[in-house]
Amino acid sequence: MFEGPETRSRVAIPNYVLDFPAFLEYLGEDAREHGVEVVTGTRVSEPITEEGAVTGVRARRGGDSAEYYGALVVDATGPAGALTDELEMWDPDAAQRGIGKEYQVTGTFDCDSMLFRFDHEYAPGGYAWVFPGGDGVFKIGVCWVNDFHERHAPPDGGGIDEYVQRWIESDDRWTVDGIEAVHAGEVVSDNSINDRADDGIVAVGDSVSSVNPLFGEGIRPGMESAEMAADVVIDALARGDTSRETLLEYERRWNREKGPKWKIQRMVGELLYDFDADQQNRFVRNADRLSDEQADRLQRYELTLPDLFTLYPFDPKDIPKVPTLLRHLR
Repeated sequence: MFEGPETRSRVAIPNYVLDFPAFLEYLGEDAREHGVEVVTGTRVSEPITEEGAVTGVRARRGGDSAEYYGALVVDATGPAGALTDELEMWDPDAAQRGIGKEYQVTGTFDCDSMLFRFDHEYAPGGYAWVFPGGDGVFKIGVCWVNDFHERHAPPDGGGIDEYVQRWIESDDRWTVDGIEAVHAGEVVSDNSINDRADDGIVAVGDSVSSVNPLFGEGIRPGMESAEMAADVVIDALARGDTSRETLLEYERRWNREKGPKWKIQRMVGELLYDFDADQQNRFVRNADRLSDEQADRLQRYELTLPDLFTLYPFDPKDIPKVPTLLRHLR
């Protein structure tokens, strides 16, 4: 369900709500079953390089320093980009930033749909959401793009926790009995056209800003980037060649499959989070006009230009934004 300040629509998109703690547990168990040594309580600080190639990482573990070496290093450190930033594979300081916070709660939410609300009252410069999790559990959260939050938030709006609490308390469609877990994260987005491979290293997920720039989702694109990287890495390790030239096929594939779409969706996202209330309502109504095929492309982040024009609630005041938006096409 999409909601604006005064309207709502329902789009037939099959989807899943991720049990994130269980997902992390599964990944750890799956890794161990494949012979991986999982080291916890350890924070990577910088890459180790030899003759220009990455051969390992330095880390802090329990107050002590540690070094780890391998045939190939994968940076999956999220927005911190602990290795990619140091290696200048991309520039996080030049990227657009946002923040999101989600509470996993117990209570009652009598709905089998994922709810997204575009309304500056509850999420200035972003959106709020409620996702059913089954068995008396659901997720409720708020996210925004910092630039647009500053433009649309009242001076006394408070921090993101206050907005989440306001969203929790605002609607009689749900009741919250308790909070099971809290998740928060930073979004760093720059269209995702970055260096993803170098001698001895590949970078996946948010460590090279794989996040979708339209709705800010990072999990599916992050997993897709990891799958693309794995296809290339497995072959490179088998050949004993982890040079940039060999690993670069991963970067080329990402840029080929995601690059143009991510650029266009970044432009649409910058418009969406700056909409006034009337445009938010019209955007939600336009979502009702999507065909089944268009809804499927929306779910896969493969929207065409006609799809985007179907969704876009044009307003003449958007025209002065065009030069700023076109910079993303370079």
